[in-house]
Amino acid sequence: MQNEFKVTFIYHSGFLVETEKSYLLFDYWKGELPEMDSKKTLYIFSSHNHHDHFSKDIFKLENRCQKVYYILSSDIAQSTRRHKAAEEVHFMAPHETAQIGGAQVRTLTSTDAGVAFLVDVDGMKLYHAGDLHWWHWPGEPEADNQWHKKAYRQEMGYLSREKLDCAFVVLDPRQEEAGGWGMDYFLKHVGARYVFPMHCWEDYEYSKAYKVENQRTYLTGEIMDIARPGQEFILKRG
Repeated sequence: MQNEFKVTFIYHSGFLVETEKSYLLFDYWKGELPEMDSKKTLYIFSSHNHHDHFSKDIFKLENRCQKVYYILSSDIAQSTRRHKAAEEVHFMAPHETAQIGGAQVRTLTSTDAGVAFLVDVDGMKLYHAGDLHWWHWPGEPEADNQWHKKAYRQEMGYLSREKLDCAFVVLDPRQEEAGGWGMDYFLKHVGARYVFPMHCWEDYEYSKAYKVENQRTYLTGEIMDIARPGQEFILKRG
């Protein structure tokens, strides 16, 4: 995989990225994991303690590879003690930087709970949003919606200087017409070579329609077409 990397969509916001030397598992809580090469390093990321982003079952993966690192949002430490039985567990609060194994990990502040992750590993730069998103809900107080707008744009400002190889970004159909605002802003002001919609609640037609409507509008990255759990993407590096 010297000039390629693989992305496997697990479920919801869960993805497994495979590089030449490493696996990066993001927000796994449900779904089937593929077989892994035990000689590679496994990094397991959980952005926050919501049930659709974190499961205590991740600690059952400690023997999946010879070296396993857990990088967890600091709010998870308050919700479970299971981590105390595992080695190499690292808790990160918003806007922290840590060198963990061969990966440099930086965090952003979520507009919901926990953190988003920016990871430099094996010559690649990856972004996983967690629940960092432009949340706008019909019927909510205007002040709340305006706060989410401002906070999201502020965090995207930190990303705008980065050249991302791959990004996993929220696209939530429950927000109706506002569901694409966060993705719109990301594509316009940040971008990545490959952009994976997530948090779509199994509404894959919604993400497909977004791609059809917007792929030519934003030329800052290829929007990937997610159709089913377990779907694999073999992607070019560089």
